[in-house]
Amino acid sequence: MIGTPIDVLPYIRGVQLIMSGYSGYAKGIRIETDKMVRAELNRVVTRVRSHMQNIFDIQFKEGNMSLARAAKQCIEECDYLSEDIGKSIAGMEHAFLSGQRSPSNRDLKNLIKHDHDVIDMVIKAVNLANQAEDSISKSEDDSKQYILQTTQKIASCKGFFAARATLLAGLKKK
Repeated sequence: MIGTPIDVLPYIRGVQLIMSGYSGYAKGIRIETDKMVRAELNRVVTRVRSHMQNIFDIQFKEGNMSLARAAKQCIEECDYLSEDIGKSIAGMEHAFLSGQRSPSNRDLKNLIKHDHDVIDMVIKAVNLANQAEDSISKSEDDSKQYILQTTQKIASCKGFFAARATLLAGLKKK
């Protein structure tokens, strides 16, 4: 990477624990890194969606429409987030992710920290979805609470991921 500040290294290491091959946005591989981050986010969101689909299927068959509706709402939020990830700004040939100027170290630091934070947020949603599916057999109240928390976390991820476009839009100014 080009002169990456030391304070970004923990974020790079954090993302490397999840995604092997991640090295920040080193010159020459920025487009590939961007695609790798978006693919990982999409993979994790698909896991959340899968858990919620399982809950929906089981609760619908059992006639528990309250939990089925809550799971369906979470599935829709996952679909919205996946769509946003798929349609987000992608890398271009010129000056980093379709920008008009080259990124500064500060831009790279902010983007790396944002990648780390959004991946961490989506992983927390997976943990909540796991707990929701796990609690189905124990308590309906707990299950609904976990499903609603998962939905809220995914909605927050959606908003937080959208902030990434704002970071990248800053690169368009010359």
